[in-house]
Amino acid sequence: MSRLKRLILEIHRRSLWQVLLIYVGGALVAYQAVQALTEGLGLPQWFPGLAVVLFVIGLPIVVATAFVRETGAPPMPPSEREAAAAVGEGAAPGGPGAGRRPHLTWRNAGVSFVVALAVWGVVATGWLLLADGTELEGTEAAEETRKSLAVLPFDNLSPDPENAFFAAGIHDDILSQLARIGDLRVISRTSVSQYADTEKPIREIAEELGVDAVLEGSVRRTGDQVRVVTQLIDAQADAHLWSDTYDRELTVANVFEVQSDIAERVSDALQAELTPEEKRRISSPPTADLEAYDFYLRGLEFMGRSFNERDTRIALEMFANATRADSSFARAYAKLSQAHSRAYWLHLDRSQQRLQQAKRAVDRSLELEPDLPEAHLALGYYYYMGHMDYERALQEFETALSQQPGNSDLFAAMGYVERRRGNFRAALSHFQKALELDPRDAVITHDVADTHGQLLRNYTDAERYYDRVLVLAPDFAGAYRDKAWLYICWEGDTSRARAVLEEAAGRGLQSIDHPTLGYAWVLVELFDGEYEAALARLSSGSSAAFGNQYWYIPKALLAARIYGRMGEVELASQHYDSAAALLEAGIREAPDDSRLYGALGIAYAGLGRGEDAIRQGERGVDLLPVSQEAWRGLYRVEELARILTMTGRHDDAVDRLEFLLSVPGDMSVARLRLDPAWDPLRSQPRFQALLENYEQR
Repeated sequence: MSRLKRLILEIHRRSLWQVLLIYVGGALVAYQAVQALTEGLGLPQWFPGLAVVLFVIGLPIVVATAFVRETGAPPMPPSEREAAAAVGEGAAPGGPGAGRRPHLTWRNAGVSFVVALAVWGVVATGWLLLADGTELEGTEAAEETRKSLAVLPFDNLSPDPENAFFAAGIHDDILSQLARIGDLRVISRTSVSQYADTEKPIREIAEELGVDAVLEGSVRRTGDQVRVVTQLIDAQADAHLWSDTYDRELTVANVFEVQSDIAERVSDALQAELTPEEKRRISSPPTADLEAYDFYLRGLEFMGRSFNERDTRIALEMFANATRADSSFARAYAKLSQAHSRAYWLHLDRSQQRLQQAKRAVDRSLELEPDLPEAHLALGYYYYMGHMDYERALQEFETALSQQPGNSDLFAAMGYVERRRGNFRAALSHFQKALELDPRDAVITHDVADTHGQLLRNYTDAERYYDRVLVLAPDFAGAYRDKAWLYICWEGDTSRARAVLEEAAGRGLQSIDHPTLGYAWVLVELFDGEYEAALARLSSGSSAAFGNQYWYIPKALLAARIYGRMGEVELASQHYDSAAALLEAGIREAPDDSRLYGALGIAYAGLGRGEDAIRQGERGVDLLPVSQEAWRGLYRVEELARILTMTGRHDDAVDRLEFLLSVPGDMSVARLRLDPAWDPLRSQPRFQALLENYEQR
């Protein structure tokens, strides 16, 4: 008999095929469990790989030990002994090999697999109990050794008030320079800007911002001369660490030389390590053209003011002017690209031309300076806002962060991307890092509040952060709207929501000037059955619709809904028709705008065009599925649920509502009980069971 045949006979006799099948099958199942545990427990991403290595190591052990024999086992049957003797294997009766059996078969293969899995578990447990704590302690220790600094807004001492932007620009650039130094923790612009013209003592400011030192200064621009005065103060000792006065001819080279020198001197005074690469970055002037630099600083001023259309368009104009004045101004191209992406994202202009302009500008910036962090930030926003390409966006943000580790905008940007991907805990982690660098930033604090309240349903935490926002920025209209909506989702409480909106009005924030508040007021009046008041609020303002990046709702659509509640069928139909005409025109101009389809479906449902309505709602969901956009996609699903409710497809509507309650979002049992839009479902047993089920969670 050939050796191959003898080997096959032996493998079969020892049940090796079954052993291997059980081992490999069990390893595959265990690997899936390991992956789930790694994600759920926040273990390192190399743990699944470790499990694979251990399972592979266990495999040859199983094979090898299957050929080991052990004494004391039952003797081989005569037929097997004869077969073994025929092939020259085994032993004669009573010989040294008599009565032996395979040491490892099915049962022991399982034991080997369990041992491999147990080793992985021991390492995982060790990581959780020791390594993670060690890493955390090491991170905290590293943070404690980093010097922290706040750069207060520089006083504008120029005779011409128009030069205020110049002083602000000098301040911004010094902040940007210092943020490039990895050994410093520098509080970002938004937080320190609140201390302009303050009379608070330095020590109190330092305590509020949590810093060791404070840099303050002034800028005076007169004709072709500029003077910059700075002083660095040890906040704890209330002692001067360094101060200087710079008198220079007004050229960009001189201004940037002053900024770079200040950054280096501050670093030396605080004993922060400045690497050669960091020194190179803070010593490179962005442009030699003073006019271009002026336009750039004005663009930064308007871009930092708000996200509204006017400020965004002025910023675009200023950055474009800067690039025309100096075609080699890489930072201006980067900011121009970022402004184009913002205009696209905020639905100020959803054209492909706008996206192409964003890409051309950032490509030019990277062509001029491949390592420019502002360019990588802009490219990340292009991928995020223009294409929802989250992986490439994060890669660009991380590249920028490696060069500018103290930039809070980069941590915030990473939080925005993770939130759209549905990684809400990761988003919160990034937002918290941004707040460490910018603790008084109302926008980032608002992002934390929204993530807790509108997505994770952590209503108590959300309320706390909304309160914090309104302390930091009492004129933040969006925060009042979202806090009012919090009480609707949390408790179905219109009285508390109304009190928040009245507080906003008491701050001088009127719905005619802030449509976002107007929309909230209309909903509260509708939920309370105050239909005349709701119609009166709709009539204020000149815009035909309420809209943002999440929804687009013609006022006629809301009016139709209100008239329907009032029993005014003809008026409701007329307004549904007006809303449909407006939305159809919008779709012709922007056929990929998912917001328009759900609203049009509701209008068609109000007109009795059931099949058309459902088709439009489904089109909106297809254009922006939750799998692609974990936040905005939820609005399309809710619009489809409303359409299905209005068209009598109640089971399908409940299916969508069940989905919305099962995933992070602002749908809640309290909302469903309050909103009259769901009245047609109230007699449905499935709907009632759904409310009871999720009310208990």
